[in-house]
Amino acid sequence: MRRRTSAIAGLLATATASLTLLTGCTADGTSTAGTPAGAAGPARDRERALTRTEQARLDEAEQRLVQRCMARQDFPYWIFPRVSADTERAFSDDFVQDDVAWAREHGYGGRLKKAFFAEKKRDRNLAYRESLSPDARERYITALSGGPDTPVRSVKLPAGGTVRTMLGGCELTARKELYGDVEAFFRADKIATNLSGLYSPQLMRDKRYTAGVSAWSSCMKKETGRAYATPDAARADAEERTGGLSDERAHAVEVGLAVAEATCAQETSLAGTLAALDREYGDPVRKRYGEEVATADSMRLAALERADRAS
Repeated sequence: MRRRTSAIAGLLATATASLTLLTGCTADGTSTAGTPAGAAGPARDRERALTRTEQARLDEAEQRLVQRCMARQDFPYWIFPRVSADTERAFSDDFVQDDVAWAREHGYGGRLKKAFFAEKKRDRNLAYRESLSPDARERYITALSGGPDTPVRSVKLPAGGTVRTMLGGCELTARKELYGDVEAFFRADKIATNLSGLYSPQLMRDKRYTAGVSAWSSCMKKETGRAYATPDAARADAEERTGGLSDERAHAVEVGLAVAEATCAQETSLAGTLAALDREYGDPVRKRYGEEVATADSMRLAALERADRAS
C-alpha cells in the first residue's frame, strides 16, 4: 500500500554525513503543485515512476556529482557500489511476500541486508571522515552537507505530520544539477510518497481485507503450527527466533517462515486482494494529489535524462 522511492537511496544517505531530519509517517502519494521551473513538462510520457534500475542509475549519478563537487573543495569522495536488484527488494516494504521462489532463496532478505550494512560499515567516506582532525572534519561535513546555518526545508504531509530536511553543501549542489528546483521537488516528492495514510485506515476496515488476512492467517497456522495475525507478526517472530543462531540456522528459520508466508499469500490471493483494494481506495486519493505525483515523476525522469547525458 505504498508508493516508494528507492529504499537504498535513503540508506545510502545515512552512510554519509547527511544531516537529514525526518518527522512524521511515511505512506503513498499523489498531489497538487504546478510544474516547477527546470522540471520536465507534465506530458503523458513523463508521468511515470522510475523503474528500480532507472532509480539506481539516478542515485549513482547523484553520487558522481557529489564526488566532483567535493573534489573541487579538495576532499575525496567515494561512490558506494550499486546494489543488486535482490538487495533492493530485500529493503522493500511490501505488506505480504508472495514470491515463493524468491523466499526460498532469500527468506525475508536477511542475508542481503546484513551484507549491505557490512559494506556500508566499510564505506571509505566514513573511514576518511573519522580520520580527520576535528576542524577538518567540520569542514568536510560542511562541504558535503552544509553547516549549522543550512536552512531547514519542511513539508506538511496530507495525512498529518511534517517531513523536514537540512540539505546543503555538495549534496545540495548535486540535487540542483539534477532536479533544478530542489524546493519544488522536495515538496512534490514527499507528498507523492506519503499518501497511503489518507486511505489505509478505511482499506483495513474493508471486509475483503479482513477476510483476506484471516484466510492467510489460517493458512499460516496449518503451514507452520503457529498463529500469526498478520505478515508483520510472522516477520517479527522470525527476527525473535533467529536471534543468537548461527547464520546458516537463522537463514533456514527465516526461509521456512518466508516460504510459508508466500505460499499462503498465493493460496489465499492476499496480495491480489490488497492490490485491488489499493486501487479502489488509493486511486481517488492519488487523483486528488495528481499534480504533485506528476511533478515528482516528471522531475525524476528529467533528472535521469540529465544524468544520462552527463555520464
